[in-house]
Amino acid sequence: MIGANQIKAVRTALDYVRSVVKGQCSGGTGETLELTFDHDSWRGYTSPAIKTANILAKIIALDGNLSRFDDDMFYSLVINNIHDDTLIYGSAVGLEPEVSPGKQKFCPYAFHLRNEEKVQAFDLSTGYDYQENNTEWYHEPRVADYRNVSVLEDIVIDKSDPNVTTKVIRQPSATYNDGHWTYPYFDCGGGDIWMTTYSSPILALDESGAISFQGVATIDIELTNLDINQCDSDSTEAAQALDVFRGTHNCQPTTTCKPLSQGFQAGSYLCECQDGYYFPNTSAILRAFRGTDIEAYFEASNSTSEATQFQCLKCPRGCDTCVDATPCLYQISDAVQALAVFVISLMIVGCLIVSLITFFNRKNLIIKTASPIFLLIMCFGSILMCCSVYVMYGEVSSLACKIQIWPFHLGMVLTYGALLIKTWRISVIFKAGGTTKRINLPDKALLQRMVPLVVVTVTYLSAWEVLDAPEAVTVKTSADLKFFVCEMRWWSYGAFGAEALMLLFGVYLCFTVRKAPAHFNESKFITWATYNAIILGSFILMLTQFVGMSGGPDIVFVLLMAQQQVFVTIPMCLIFVPKFWALHKGSTSGEASNNYSNHAVTITGRVKPSLAPSSSRFSESVAVVMTKGVAIQCNPEDFFLTSGIQFESGSSNTLSVPGSSCTHPSPRPQSPLARISAKVAPLPLQESNGTSRQSTCATDA
Repeated sequence: MIGANQIKAVRTALDYVRSVVKGQCSGGTGETLELTFDHDSWRGYTSPAIKTANILAKIIALDGNLSRFDDDMFYSLVINNIHDDTLIYGSAVGLEPEVSPGKQKFCPYAFHLRNEEKVQAFDLSTGYDYQENNTEWYHEPRVADYRNVSVLEDIVIDKSDPNVTTKVIRQPSATYNDGHWTYPYFDCGGGDIWMTTYSSPILALDESGAISFQGVATIDIELTNLDINQCDSDSTEAAQALDVFRGTHNCQPTTTCKPLSQGFQAGSYLCECQDGYYFPNTSAILRAFRGTDIEAYFEASNSTSEATQFQCLKCPRGCDTCVDATPCLYQISDAVQALAVFVISLMIVGCLIVSLITFFNRKNLIIKTASPIFLLIMCFGSILMCCSVYVMYGEVSSLACKIQIWPFHLGMVLTYGALLIKTWRISVIFKAGGTTKRINLPDKALLQRMVPLVVVTVTYLSAWEVLDAPEAVTVKTSADLKFFVCEMRWWSYGAFGAEALMLLFGVYLCFTVRKAPAHFNESKFITWATYNAIILGSFILMLTQFVGMSGGPDIVFVLLMAQQQVFVTIPMCLIFVPKFWALHKGSTSGEASNNYSNHAVTITGRVKPSLAPSSSRFSESVAVVMTKGVAIQCNPEDFFLTSGIQFESGSSNTLSVPGSSCTHPSPRPQSPLARISAKVAPLPLQESNGTSRQSTCATDA
């Protein structure tokens, strides 16, 4: 990258290039650009000059001068140097006085006539004095120090002279590094073009053995046909000799410099619009600003500030590239998204109403046996999932993606975690079979088992936010319109995969309790809700990825709302509608309260005969052991395993207790909720004096 001072110098040089024309110069090479070039790319073209210089040096070493060369031979040398190479414009041999006997100045020069495809040769000394100090191509080699130049010794055997058998020829041999590249100059009186010259010195040994300068052999590289590249340097491009002009363009912000092949002149570039911008004149054939126009403007205005008339216009939002102001983003339908939000709002209101009904009826037998705390957790999780839709309203942003994962995944875990925990409790009971082992799984114990599930979810979501936060990315519809969606990453797949495993575990639990006599058939509804979440939920997710992405943000938003119907509405209806229907029937007929007034019902739906309280510990609903093989629930969350209660053979109305002589006529049930009705007298209780009193049997007609 060139510095500011060098850029200023190059700009000055470019202005000078524009100002110098053929008709305004005087003879000589005084019109010079004092800029340093990298000439390595031209090194291969210097070989003719170096070879010519060393041939002439050899002749001088043999003869002491160039007397054996007439003018035609000199012209033949320089003409031969420029044949078959279009980049070498000219070649010269400039000699010191008397190197060619009888000539103080002699400089045969040959150059191409481009228009006529011919070569012309003449004596350059007739046009100007090349030996003057301001002629760089001759003066600099003339005053250079050649003490370190290699001196070759050649042994020549001349068989034509019998008196001389061998001859030693000592000759200084010039190399590439002994030569000199000139600054670019306008060769007025020579080729009348901009060029740069490489001069290889013609050297000889004087009488003292010191190396002396005898002249130069040159080649001229024409700059007129070489492009001045003012655009910024590119690391992928090979270095060029004229890279000194890189970075001197005047392309304005929003545009990019593209070089043109217009030769050695300033402004040989176009300023094309960058990606994300378009040319103001959309009907123009050339949609770019010409470098010559920009250079002329800044030269005339003598200003270095930005020129807004040479800047492109920003593309509409979401367009990577554009040719006009046509939108690239999908235009979101406010009506469609508002309708979806309205449906979600109704769902949230419904969840709140369900929560209130559940709370105010939490002591009712129908609600109490279903553990009200978990029903309320399910309602709260459903509301959270619905709220995730609000976050995605309108145009999706990275912030919305970061927020949305919290209510959705936490709500999913709370809703279905509550269902799974309840099902797990039923599964534990019925896996134990007919054992008499006491199992104590109150709601508090279940809540303790649910906390780790929530903690793991929060930890996962926190790590997701910190390590690889969700971002909004653009996708295209089938109509090639862009819109923003939350990018699906491995963290997203991990969350959905973990939730799928949780639901599959729920399927397993539902299978284990499929034969349990669930109160109000709740386990069956939990099973349906779980299957629904797995099957329909997976279908909606796939539909969103494969159909919604090509349809646009409105379809994606509607599918997001449909997803909540699958994960929220259907499970809520399956779990709560049967309970509320039973509440409604119980409140209208009064059957439920009458039929269950003297009974205890377990969390699994089993109806147990109950007794009057015999201690303060069983103050709410008491059930005691009737035989060694019978255990009855004390509270909805505090129960024993039961076995051994059965109807007598041949009578559907008589309840028998194994190990006891008591039989109890059982009344026919008055409603679907009252299957068995019986009272059992207290079991033997220990008196304060250590004696016991025997229980009695009584029947309830």
